[in-house]
Parts: sequence; C-alpha cells; structure tokens
Amino acid sequence: MRGRTTAGAAGAAMALLALAVPAVADGHKPDLTRFYTQHLTWGGCTVPDAPHGMECAELTVPIDYARPEDGTIALAVGRIRAAESGEGPTGTGTGAGTASPTGAASPTAPKGSLVFNFGGPGESGLKGLGGFTADTTRLAPAYDLVSFDPRGVGRSAPVRCGAKAEQDIESSSDGTTTDDAEGRAQLVDELRTVAEECRRTTGKLLPHVGTINASRDLDVLRQALGDKKLNYFGISYGTRLGAVYAAQFPQRTGRMVLDAVDSLTANAAESALAQATAFQKGLDTFLSDCAAQGAVCPLGATTAKATSTLDATVAQLDRKSATTASGADFTSADLRTAITNSLYAEQLWPTLAQGIAALHEKGDPAVLDEINKQFAGEDAQGDRADDDNSREALLAVNCADDPERAKDPAAELASLEKEFAKASPMFGPDQVGAAISCTGWPAGTDYIRRIDKTGAPPILLIGTKGDPATPYQWAAQTARHLGKGVVLTYEGEGHGGYTASQCVRDKADAFLLDGVLPPEGTSCARETPPEQ
Repeated sequence: MRGRTTAGAAGAAMALLALAVPAVADGHKPDLTRFYTQHLTWGGCTVPDAPHGMECAELTVPIDYARPEDGTIALAVGRIRAAESGEGPTGTGTGAGTASPTGAASPTAPKGSLVFNFGGPGESGLKGLGGFTADTTRLAPAYDLVSFDPRGVGRSAPVRCGAKAEQDIESSSDGTTTDDAEGRAQLVDELRTVAEECRRTTGKLLPHVGTINASRDLDVLRQALGDKKLNYFGISYGTRLGAVYAAQFPQRTGRMVLDAVDSLTANAAESALAQATAFQKGLDTFLSDCAAQGAVCPLGATTAKATSTLDATVAQLDRKSATTASGADFTSADLRTAITNSLYAEQLWPTLAQGIAALHEKGDPAVLDEINKQFAGEDAQGDRADDDNSREALLAVNCADDPERAKDPAAELASLEKEFAKASPMFGPDQVGAAISCTGWPAGTDYIRRIDKTGAPPILLIGTKGDPATPYQWAAQTARHLGKGVVLTYEGEGHGGYTASQCVRDKADAFLLDGVLPPEGTSCARETPPEQ
C-alpha cells in the first residue's frame, strides 16, 4: 500500500540523514527512526473549497531535529491521487518513470508523488493545491499531487504573534515608515515589540520554523509517501525550500522544478532593493503597455499621460483619502499595494487600469480595494480566515533564514532611504523598511548563504524577465549555486512562468514526466494572458 515504509528504506534514510542533522552537544546522533517509519492515514479534508477527491493526513515531525525528545508537531498534508489505471502508483516511486518502447518515460506511468510548495513563506499548501490543479492536467495521470502546510504555517502549528503585533506587521509592510528620525525610531520600537510578542505567543517552536527544518520535514514526508526520491515543484519561496533540500539531501533529490526563483545569497537590504527596482520596472511596463492600446487605455493614450494620471491619483490620495464601501480609508499606500498585487499577474493589468481610472475620475476605490482583499485573503469586512497566519509566518521564516542584523537599525534605515527612492520612486520609500524587518529577532542560520554545488541531479529553474517579486537575475545566480541548474527563460511579465505560459508548461512537464531538460539558453516568448 502507498505510504508504507520498508525496513530497508528506513535504514537507508537514517544513513543519509546522519549527514544532514547535527549531533547534540555530547556528540550523540538523534534517533529519528519513529518519524521515518510512520504511516500516513488519509481521510477527508476540512479545507474550504477543497477539490473533489482531495485527501488529508497529518505527518508527525520533531520540533527540533537535534533533540527529538523535546516534542513534536503535526503537519497538515493534502493529496490528490493520480488518475489511475490498473494498479496505479505502487508507493515505490523513484522519479524515473516507466520506460516506453522508445525509451522515454510514459506520461501515464505511475511515478509516485509530486510535492508542491506555493511560496510565501507562509502560504498554505493545502489551500494552494486545489487552485493549481487546472495547470497540471498532464501531470495528474502520472503523479499523486501533494502539498502541505509547512511548520509554523496555517494548520501546521502556526506561528502566532497576537492581534497587536499582527497589526504592527501589517502597518510596517504597508509603507508607514517616514524619512525622519522620529518615524525610524517608532518603526524600530514596533519591530522589537513584534519579535517579543512572537516569541511569547508561539513558544518553543519559533526558533525552529526556518527552511532548514522545513527541508527535513520534506524528507520525512517523502519517506511517508513511499518515494525513494523527492519529486518537487517549488514556486517563489518554494524555490528556496527546494534548493535547501537539494543541498541537504542530494541523493534523495528526484526531478525538481523551481519557478520564480528566490535568491540564496542576498541579504534583506539587497533583496528589498532588487524587488523595489523590479516592481518599478513592472509598473513602467504596465503603463507603457496600457498606453500602447491608444484610446482603449483608461489612463491615457501615451505613456506620459498614463504616468501623469497615476501620479495625480497618488497626489489626490495624499491630500485626502478615499472611502471604501465598508467606510474604511483608502490611502495612497493602499493604492501602491493594489498596484504591487496586480503586477504579480499580467491578466490583472486591465482591471488595475480600470481601478486607477475609477479612483482618479470618480474617487471610487472599489475595484482596487477588492484586489487588495482578494490578495490578503479577506472577506468583505476585511477579516481573514482563522487559520491564515501568512504575515506572521513570512516574518518568522525569513528571520530564521537570515544571519545578519543591523547594529543600529534606525541608522541603517536612514542610510538606505535615498538609494531606495532613486531605484523606485513609487515603491522604494515603502520597501526600505524590509531591510530591517528582523530587528529584535535572534540571528538566523547562514547555511543557505553557503549552498554551493549541491551534488544533486540537474534541476530546472524558470525565470521570468518581468518578474517583480523574484527578479530574473536570481534564477541564474541560484542555478550557479546549485551546480547543475538549467534556466528556462520566460520573456513575459508577472510572478512565475508556469501558469502564465503554455510553452513553459510544455517544457516543465516534459522534464517532470520524461526527464527531458530544455537546452541551456532556451526561452519562451511572452504570451497574451487569457481574458478574465
């Protein structure tokens, strides 16, 4: 049966794990056998809008892999089983598939599981899995599609920081910093308070929520699924998780696709500056693309006019906030958030243009407010689901993965403000606060910064030229650190290429199904997104 672990497989897992898990202080190797020999019990899912046939289970993992006796947590796992014929998957997937008469793997041959992480950090894999199935129709006959809420996220022992700290996290990420000493000092105080509240409310799990331990969880999950190697698809932050897995468990790495590739080496300031620059580039492309439509563009028939309309709308909100249908203020920071959200997906650009025009001409923020609510997972009243802790988890995981802390955060902020504003007049002043977001948190691991030549099999990385959140250059940089990475370029816009381009899907699916990598230097032309 699927999910059962043989004694031989468990023994091999233990031998490899000894290379990745540190010994405790007395040199004793922790005994992880009970985690690597567990069975998953599949049942129904209580996830809202779960697709038909989705099953859920819980995976037990240690809070601290170096001291498993200190307690465990349960990770929520979801699965959509392969569209089977005959016996279906056997639980002994190797990632190699079954050879056809031509020597290529048959697309419908059972290959075990394909595990997804949809990003964040902090995004629920259980919620994301159902929404991703429309793009995986060719993979579904061959793979069980699997995802999970990583430790500290959603239904897997979530990080909690308290209501006040959650508000402070939101405000610090929405551009409420100011370019004066008082504003910087206030931000630093808020960040220290958030860190303390997260420690107090979350407890002993908090130091162990980083990607190093999430990667170890992935290996326990791989074994519980009955797969000899991990076949994996990571998006955005999920590419960081995949890279860490390839470094920790190179011999356990199967076919791995990384889309919208994160940096492994950039510190918080470098990452934030690169993103501010990329979002500004995305905004400029949005405005010029709209203007190229002539009279159809609601912002203006020239790039200069469209830019002027946007600038006037920002100035209008700076003078007086608009009012949403629920009576809340809609500020220039909310407008920038709507723009940022819309730049993630090119199919949202027409809606964004209409929303800016309605706000400019009528003072009506309804379209833009709805964009923000959908991206934040909020209902009409602005409330999020009880199991949505994405903001807290994002901060906690990023800080666990970051070894650097500014000695004087306020001075660090002051030194960066002009550079950020120059890189992006629209987003730079808001984004600069991210450079000191881990103020008050203990220094995280430097393991990720040191990943180099993992020894894993070749990995397919997808980089999108106009990606605002994970700038294109990060794909090539990460490929070099992995050692055997092939970069597939999408010449389009938005965050991630797989869902945006049929050409990209074809090539990624060919790799996952048949092990065929595109030649280095392959690119896919920009595709027109479907109408909403």
